[in-house]
Amino acid sequence: MNKKGIVVFSSIVAFFLLSLIPCHVLRIETPGKHRTVFVQIIRPDYKFSTTYIHSVELCPVREYFIIDQDFRIVLYETTFSSCNTGLPTTLSGDEKLFIEDDQICISNMHRVLRELDLWVNKKYDNILTLEDGETLELPSLAGDVLLRITVEKLPLASLLYLKAKI
Repeated sequence: MNKKGIVVFSSIVAFFLLSLIPCHVLRIETPGKHRTVFVQIIRPDYKFSTTYIHSVELCPVREYFIIDQDFRIVLYETTFSSCNTGLPTTLSGDEKLFIEDDQICISNMHRVLRELDLWVNKKYDNILTLEDGETLELPSLAGDVLLRITVEKLPLASLLYLKAKI
C-alpha cells in the first residue's frame, strides 16, 4: 500500500473509531414527526431554563432545570407572578416559597423528569435559554407544535448525522 493509501485508510479507521465515542446530548424533537430540531452536547450540572406565557393567567413563567450526575433532567426552581389556575400552590418536601421583585419563586425543588414536553406557540413566547446564554425561540424551530426535550446518550456519529440534518 502506498503512502497516500495508508493515510486514507488510517483516516477512515480513525473516523470510525471516533464515531463510536458516546456523548450525552440535549435533544429537542417533534415527537409526532420524529424530527430532531436541536441537539447539543451536555455534561452533568448543565443548566437551562424555559420561559413562556401561562395560557390561563397570561403571566410569564420561568422554569429552571439542571442535568444531574445520572444525566436526568431535574426541575429545581420555578418563578411566576400570579398564583391561580394551573400554577403551583403547594410545596413538596424541602421546597421553599418566597417573593422576590414581584415574582413568586419556588426553590429547592428536585423534580426528576424523563422528558420535558412543551406545547409551543408563538403567542406564548416559548423560549429556551441555554447555559451559555443562547436563547432559542422554540416556535421558530418547528412551528406551533408539541416539542419534546430529552437527554440521550448517542454515538458521536449519530450526533454528527443529526447536526447535519438540522
